[in-house]
Amino acid sequence: MNISIKRIELLLWLVTPALITFMMFILCAIPKYIWGINYIMPVLTLIPVFYWGRWQTAEITYWLVFIIGLLTDVVSGLPLGLSALLYILFLLILHKQAKYMHNEGFAIVWGYFILLLSVISMIEWVLMSFSGNQAHAALAAILQLLITASCYPFFHKLFDYISEYIKQRRWILSHV
Repeated sequence: MNISIKRIELLLWLVTPALITFMMFILCAIPKYIWGINYIMPVLTLIPVFYWGRWQTAEITYWLVFIIGLLTDVVSGLPLGLSALLYILFLLILHKQAKYMHNEGFAIVWGYFILLLSVISMIEWVLMSFSGNQAHAALAAILQLLITASCYPFFHKLFDYISEYIKQRRWILSHV
């Protein structure tokens, strides 16, 4: 195999987690023409950030999460920088706590995702309530949290397949 083609393919596999995270952002940012659905729409962007942020820390960087957070704020009309701050905080907590869930099973990882998402959702709800001088709908925030947590197992399994394929291709390309 040609050296330049190998390098291009290795680069492609290196940026795949970032591309998937960006595609999940696009999926969340697409306009939905059902009134009020954005309040309970799952935060799909944090699922790949969590999945790849705990294993491949080089692929999901703070600047990528910051840019996706800013784009989320621009698209959704939230105060500029709020999602960026929360996404960076999410990734920072994840990196600090990753050593405690290194070899844990799926149930523990899922529970940790729910706990971390709950903390970030609570902070977002409090900041949004303070910025608007009124309490935002807590029920919508809880429902959004539950829907996002329910979506996690499906995406975790999908990302497991993608991650295994990436590891296989990287190994083949580096040893051929």
